[in-house]
Order: sequence, then C-alpha cells, then structure tokens
Amino acid sequence: MMKARWMVCAALAAMSPALAAAPPASDGPQMVDIPAGRFVMGAQDGLSRDYYNERPVHDVTISHPFRIATHEVTIDEWRKFKADVPITSDEKPYVAGISWTDAVAYADWLSKKTGRIYRLPTEAEWEYVARLAAKEPTRYGKIAGLKSGPREWTLDWFGPYPVAAQTDPTGAATGSLRVVRGGRMGFNPARAKTDPEVEIDYGRPEVRLAFPPSFAPYAGAEQGGGFHSIGLRLVEGPAPKANVQPVTPPISKMGVRQDVSTAIMGPDSSKPYFRRRIFLPAPPDNAGGRATDRTGWDASFRHHHHSPGITVMPNGDVLIAIYSSYREYEAGSSIIATRLRHGADEWDEPSPFADIVGVNDHAPLLMRDGDTIRFFWGNPYSGFAEAGAKDFPFLSMTSADNGATWSGIHYPRMVGAVDAHNRQPINTAFRDSKGRLLLSSDGAAADRHPGYTDNMSLLWASEDDGKSWYDTGGRTFGRHTTFVEGKDGRILAFGGKNTDIDGFMPLGTSTDGGKTYVKSKLPFPALSSGQRPQVLRLKSGRLLMIGDYVRTKPIAKPLPQRGSYVALSSDDGKSWTFKALPGIGVSERADRAKDMEGGTVGYVGAAQGPDGVIHVVTTATFPMVALAFNEAWLDVPDAPVPTNAALERNNVTAVTGVQNREERYPDGKLRGRWSGGQGSDGALVFDGPQSWFYLDGTPVWQVEYRLGRKVGIEKRFDATGRLIDQWDHKGDGRSVWTRWWPNGAMRSMSGWKDKIADGRARTWSPEGKMLSDVTFIHGNVPGQPDLPGAAVPGITW
Repeated sequence: MMKARWMVCAALAAMSPALAAAPPASDGPQMVDIPAGRFVMGAQDGLSRDYYNERPVHDVTISHPFRIATHEVTIDEWRKFKADVPITSDEKPYVAGISWTDAVAYADWLSKKTGRIYRLPTEAEWEYVARLAAKEPTRYGKIAGLKSGPREWTLDWFGPYPVAAQTDPTGAATGSLRVVRGGRMGFNPARAKTDPEVEIDYGRPEVRLAFPPSFAPYAGAEQGGGFHSIGLRLVEGPAPKANVQPVTPPISKMGVRQDVSTAIMGPDSSKPYFRRRIFLPAPPDNAGGRATDRTGWDASFRHHHHSPGITVMPNGDVLIAIYSSYREYEAGSSIIATRLRHGADEWDEPSPFADIVGVNDHAPLLMRDGDTIRFFWGNPYSGFAEAGAKDFPFLSMTSADNGATWSGIHYPRMVGAVDAHNRQPINTAFRDSKGRLLLSSDGAAADRHPGYTDNMSLLWASEDDGKSWYDTGGRTFGRHTTFVEGKDGRILAFGGKNTDIDGFMPLGTSTDGGKTYVKSKLPFPALSSGQRPQVLRLKSGRLLMIGDYVRTKPIAKPLPQRGSYVALSSDDGKSWTFKALPGIGVSERADRAKDMEGGTVGYVGAAQGPDGVIHVVTTATFPMVALAFNEAWLDVPDAPVPTNAALERNNVTAVTGVQNREERYPDGKLRGRWSGGQGSDGALVFDGPQSWFYLDGTPVWQVEYRLGRKVGIEKRFDATGRLIDQWDHKGDGRSVWTRWWPNGAMRSMSGWKDKIADGRARTWSPEGKMLSDVTFIHGNVPGQPDLPGAAVPGITW
C-alpha cells in the first residue's frame, strides 16, 4: 500500500482551516474544532508481525465534524466530580488511574452541569485527530498530550479490525475490554531497536491498548492495586450512530455442550487406562514467527507456550489455558486455550482466550468450583507501576456454562494488609473445609518474616465467593508451591522450586489457615528453574503428587531414577508409593535436556474429571503433552513402557448405543445437534455429525466424528454466517487447513500430518496477493530453519 495512504487524505488539506481553540463553556474544557474527513486506519507496512492488533489497514470516513478538548481532564477538574476516589498523581496536572465507567460518568455529569453534550471519543475519532495533529501541527498544535501525559479511554469495545472500509466505526458489538489510546508507559527505545518483538512501540498514533472498564483502584483498598496511567479527554457533540462489528467466538467457545449427563461416562474404572496426546500444533509451538505466519496462524500466536492452567468442566470437557509469548515477561503476550471435548479423541486447535492488550498476560490458573469455572491470571509486567503494590495481585473471570461464555474481567477487592507478592498465580485453587476460596500465588518476604527471601508462595483467601480477598499472611518455603488441604484441616504446601532440604522438597504445614507454616522434609526431589510440581486430592480421597526426579540445576541426586514420577498417598501424606510417568517430553532447552535424561513434566498442571480420569498437562517440554490416566493405572506396578505411538493410539474399535441429541437456547431455538454412544472402552465417544448454530439460526460449526476422530470436511463460520476456516480431514492423520479473510478472499492453505505442518503451505493478503508459498516437511521448511528455543534440531515428535 502506498505510503501516502497512511496519512490523512489530501482532501483534508483543501478544507478550511480548523477554528482557533474555542473558549470553554462554563466549567467545560477548551475545545478545538475537527472537520469531517477520511483517513487510513491501522499500522503501516514494514512493522513486525506483533502489530497485528492494528491490522488490517482500512479506509475510515468520519462523516461528522466534532470538537475535541485541547488537553486531558485535570485532577482539579476531576475532584469537582469525585473528591474521594483514589487516583494516580504521577501524571500531574492530569487525572489518571480512573476506570472507564467513571470516565463515562464524568462526561455525563459535565453534560448535565453545562447543558452541552460531552462524551469520550470513539477509537477512530482519536486516531483521526492524532494523525491530523501529526500532519498539521500548526493547525492542531493546541491539542496536547496525544503522545505524552496519561493514556486515554475511548468509547469502543476492543475487537479485531475489519477489512472493508468503514464510516464512523464504533468498535466491537460486545467485549470485555475498552480501547485505550495514547501509548504505554515503560517503552524502551533502545531495546526496541534490538528486540522489536518484545519491546513494542506503543507511542505511535495507530497503537491500540485495551483494558477492562473496571480497571482502577478501589476506595478504601489502595493497597490492593489498580493505580495506572489512563485518564480521559472529552469530545463535544452527539455520539455517532452505532456501527459495530459482530463478535465471533473463539474455537474453545464454539459448540460447547451443556448436557452434563454423559460426563461420568469414562473408561472402565476397574481396568488401567493411559493416553498421551499432543495438544498444541507445530507451528506455532516451538516455531518462529515466520513459520507460524506461513501456516496460517494469527500473529498473536508466538513460539513460547508455558505455565498451564487445566480443569475439567461439568460436561466432561477438558480446558487448558496457557500463555503464548516470545519471552516470559513481555507486553505482547496473551493467554490462549484449547479444549478436549468429552467424546472426542483429539484436542481442538488453540484459539485466543484472554489478553489485556499492552501488558504481560501471565500464569493462567483454572479451577472448577461446583458448577462454576473460575479462571485466574496475572499481569506481572504491566508498564504502569514499578512497585508491586500498585498493581492488582491477579485478575479473574467466571463461567457458568462449561466455558461457552465468560463474565467480564474482575479485579480483586483486597481487604486488609497486602504484603509483598509477585503477580503470578500458581496451579492450585480450592475451597477449604470452612468454605473459603483459596488461590495460590508466588510471594515474597514481608518485614515480619526476617531472613526470608523472594523464593516463596502464599494463599489469597475469599470468604464471600470472590467478592473480596485478603492475604492470609504466611509465606511458604519455595516459589511455585502447590497446595492441598489435609483431611484434618491443615494446609499442606508442597515444595516449589529453587529450595531444598538435603536435596529434597520442603513441606510447609499450616494449622492456622495460612498465617504461618512449619517446615519439614518431603521424600520428593527438589526442583529448580523450568519445573513446577502438582499435588491433587483424588476422588478416592488419596493424594497424588506429580514431579521430576532430576533438578534442572542439580545440587544433589538423592534418587537414582530419571524422568518424572507420580506418587500416591493413602494416609494423607505420611507415606508415598512412586510410579514412573511415561509419555513425557524432553526439556524445551537443549542445555537442560542433556542433564535430564528420561524427560521432564516441566511446569505441570492436573485435574480429575467426573469420569474419574486424571488429566495432566506439561509445559517447558518438547513436545508439550496432555496425559490422561485413571486411578486403576496408578495402582498397577511399573511395567515396560509402551512407545509414545502406542500411548497415542485410539484403541476404540466400536461404538454402541449411539444417540442423536439436541440442545436449544432458552427461547427454544435450536443450538446444536450431536451424536455419540459408548465406546468399546466404556467411555463416551462422538460418532456421527455435529452442527451448531448462532441464536439467529446461522451455522457456527459443522463437523463429523467417527470413533471420536474428525473425518471429512469441518467448517466454522463467523457471526455473520461467513465461512472463516475449514479442515479437510483425510482419515490417516493428514488434513488440509484453509482460512478466509473477512472479505471472502483466501487467507491461507496448509497441509498437516497429525499436529505437525507437513506439505504445501500458502498465504495471501486480503487483496489477493500471494505472500508465501513453501513446503513443510515434518514441521520444517528445508533450508529455512525457524525454530527458536528448540531442544533438538527440527520437529522430532
């Protein structure tokens, strides 16, 4: 696209000059008149793939003149509206640290007070003004703060850009984030030149940030966090007529069954059961951006996937949430998810799940709480504050329909003292015998714990179902501690990393609800960087512990075994029996893989389903695998380990009692049809076609299963009924994946063998220009390596 298209159209130059800054109305801000006009919205050519939120570029017409304030609302102006709400004072004289909800309320208050119509600008209006100001500073120079001062809330819900030209766009139809414009604190220009994929320049006029509308500190709970650099600038004039973009759900939220009656149908519980499945395809896993783009994935997918959360839904589906990034702490990371549908033999491809745009989304944790699913994660690198106490300890969402829909994003209302902590949930959340919600998190030493280090963990607690939270006060004896409640009400805190007693994990025992812990030694080997254990209370009442025999940074080798283990205790942790865990991968880092013969579970998460099957997910490994086994398998002695190919084989040979079922929306409209029966192993197995529909009757997802595996043509549709992608499943593990742009043009077509790119892969621009045409052979393009961080050369699953 020609460079000139990136600037405001030349027609603007012929318009009459903008009026001088108009005098303010009584108690209103000083304004500048902005003419109607056209411009090209979005990121310029030549920028890295990481500016995907600003693409595709598209023509935008602003059909109405409007007036915009010369500066952001000041602290003094704000205090006339709300005198006691906590704010950020670092952006003086302008107010910052306010929620979107309060920003809208301020505009409404000022409108009533002055008799004029004030509001927030739309995202398109904001970028239009920023481009005008950059192109014609002599005319629009009175508009201050567009690249400095506080960031600014806009009216719009955040969503992907359309391809087609727009007139007065007003964002997504729904969402959980409101668009913020004006850049981000903490940008390092020097680092951006050497590492542009990590240090994104958020100061450009087209940059997009987005945050939950409630993002702000709570009055009376200032220690809880929420102080940030977002303020507001007002526009005068009526809001444009709604011109919103329909929202298409990600794959993990499509076609989610609400029938829970089949969730208990699992493999015969009297017979040992064990399965291994690869749950992320390559690319994007362990592949560079070029390979990921060439196979058709969105640019939000990166090569490093880590720190898993896992849970089993009431309907039996398993959900994994995991962050996708280049580095552990970088602003462009996001949370992605994948679902193993109860009845299917293979994981869905991953799709976006949660992303506070412009901050580090990190450390996802999933918890089943009765019929409710709770999702927690952290923003340890937000760019808003250096002091940990100024950011919220975590964020959360809930779902009451098996993850088909989720609540808005909630920040915790902290009560009481909040000691030093890291904004990273771990892998444990549960209700204790008193009914408290307990959430594990990395912690740091407080003054009342002399001699402690940053290498510890804590529990956040809620006694009102998550409405408010408090710091239980105690700190454990290791980072990434995994917790469980003993049958006697004690809290048992298992190990962590980078800590040991004679080479073994420490145990922290609390008899006062997490206020204090007593230290003792466990029989499990100590762990280090890239390792995180998991303890789980099984349905049988026994305790299950999962970890590695070998530490990544050896300090001792107390056990001769290699690889990973599961350990079982029938007496609440007094004694343990060990069993080797097969099917694991090697460390994703070549330097660690050499020292960890036999493989590793890395960062592990686990959950048990209604059917009794225990699901285990591993990360920091290559490949990352999801293992599934029952308690009967735990009870048999170690035996020769089958090959990975044998562990991955679908052994269902027949399905009986197949039934066709329907689900309907509350108003009676058809939501979906699916069919399944009992497999030869006793579990629910999909067999036959499935069709799912939007509320208006247009299709969402069409697929057919045979013995739990997808066959034939699988199609997905956007909220307007347009075909967005298609899989042609050949039946021998091979498939062809095709995607289309919103304008109907083909976007990509790539060949796959199981979950590895294998075959010809082509991509096109929305205008139909071919961007790439290569052939993958088992995950690689010969002669064009693109695998940062691979533990071994090439894809060797």
